[in-house]
Amino acid sequence: MRIYLKMPDDAIPALRSRLNYAFRLFCAIYGHEPLVEPAKAENPDVTLRYTQSFSKAPAAAERTVWLSRGYRARRLRAPAPPPVKYAGKGITTLLHHVPKGEHDPDWLWEIFEWVSCADEYSVSLHDRVGRPLFAATYAGRYNINMFIPYAAIAMRGLQRAICQVLPGEPETPRGPDETRSHLMIPTHDIDYFPMSRWHAVNRLLRNAVFSGLVAKHSLLGMRQAGMALQVAMGRRLDPLHQIVQLAEEERSRGFSASYYFLTRHAHRRDASYTLKHSIVLDLMHWLESQGMEVGVHGSYSCMEHACGLQNEVTDMHDHGFHPQGGRQHWLRYTLERLIPAVERAELSYDTSMGWSDMIGFRAGACFAFPPYDFGKESAASFLEIPMVVMDQSLEPKRDGLEEMLERATAVLAASRQMGWGGISLLWHPSAFGNAWLPSGVGEIFWKLADLRTSCNDVWMKASDFMERIQQRYVSVGLLPARDHPSASEDQLCEISGFATKVERAG
Repeated sequence: MRIYLKMPDDAIPALRSRLNYAFRLFCAIYGHEPLVEPAKAENPDVTLRYTQSFSKAPAAAERTVWLSRGYRARRLRAPAPPPVKYAGKGITTLLHHVPKGEHDPDWLWEIFEWVSCADEYSVSLHDRVGRPLFAATYAGRYNINMFIPYAAIAMRGLQRAICQVLPGEPETPRGPDETRSHLMIPTHDIDYFPMSRWHAVNRLLRNAVFSGLVAKHSLLGMRQAGMALQVAMGRRLDPLHQIVQLAEEERSRGFSASYYFLTRHAHRRDASYTLKHSIVLDLMHWLESQGMEVGVHGSYSCMEHACGLQNEVTDMHDHGFHPQGGRQHWLRYTLERLIPAVERAELSYDTSMGWSDMIGFRAGACFAFPPYDFGKESAASFLEIPMVVMDQSLEPKRDGLEEMLERATAVLAASRQMGWGGISLLWHPSAFGNAWLPSGVGEIFWKLADLRTSCNDVWMKASDFMERIQQRYVSVGLLPARDHPSASEDQLCEISGFATKVERAG
């Protein structure tokens, strides 16, 4: 469908750029052709126009959707207006701006407000790690249920308005292929690597103290202390090291995943391994040989330096790896640092957008999107793949296995209902094996994987996802065209006996 957006004549350049961004993103998700230049807007299938007043739209306007003028200029550091409940034309949601009269809400501005995370720029309170304090964010201040993908609902509202003037058009977005499948990206941050037996003993004892005293899982803490004793006595291998078993199980179940590695140890909260350890490099090569993706896990302090992430990507290049994307360690970032850092590193995607202590849609998006760069007033040159469920955010200290599974499946069901996916899951390898989190947390991952067929989910590594959907965003003018480098044949060589070698190192 060819859709023309008629910009308001009095819109300032910044507002034009933001509406243009939201419009193109909507078209990317729904598979439409965006028209924004009047000279190229001949005979569109439908036109989007903004009302000049709150009076009734002209009756003579055919194939035109009239949107209320909800957008308002505000300083970047100013918070967003409080949300208002809205129910109309089959859509129930929260809006930043209430429509007047008979016109549709400003769906484009609602898309922009959510996906740009504009309100986060107004948050000055941070937690002990340096992340925006959730209680100070838009969702936290107004106790918003973030199991709901509000940006996707705004897109559905706009599509429904289009269908009213073009009867017969589908209300659901057109996916990147004809399978109508829901695309999901399983990911694993490598925050732990077995460097020695005593390193494993130390980590197990720390986990035991945390489980018993902080998380109030006394039985789990005692089990982990027992594991530490057994490892110290040489009676068992490191139970925290689950990378090989995890990759082998994923391969046996018929899907691939993305594994994100740290390259440096520059802060006490970084992992103890670096790329200087040959066994780490061997594992990374082995993962690639198994069809998995190796990406970059930006170190704890890399956002504090202009070229920090770029240098870590260069480290991986120097060791023969070509990461296309990754995630920030501890999710430690602010958007005004993350966006230029990822662009400077020339990565094609990022998966940091999510929460460490809760699940849901941080940007209201159940789809991948290029973040909006307020400094340049344009879309960034990479895709953000939202992370909607993390292992430790399932609240095992409160919920049992069934409750945790219900929470995880509820979020994924909301994504399926609203679109074709483009979201990521994060399970650390050490979350399996009962040596860090309760065993039920690891089981949730496999239960979600087993639901793939019945839910029409397709699980794939992020690089395969990018290959499948990137052109959708290029064609609407949101992303630059680029080729994805692939590892050479010699880099994908099998490492004989590697699994045994790693196990012995534990």
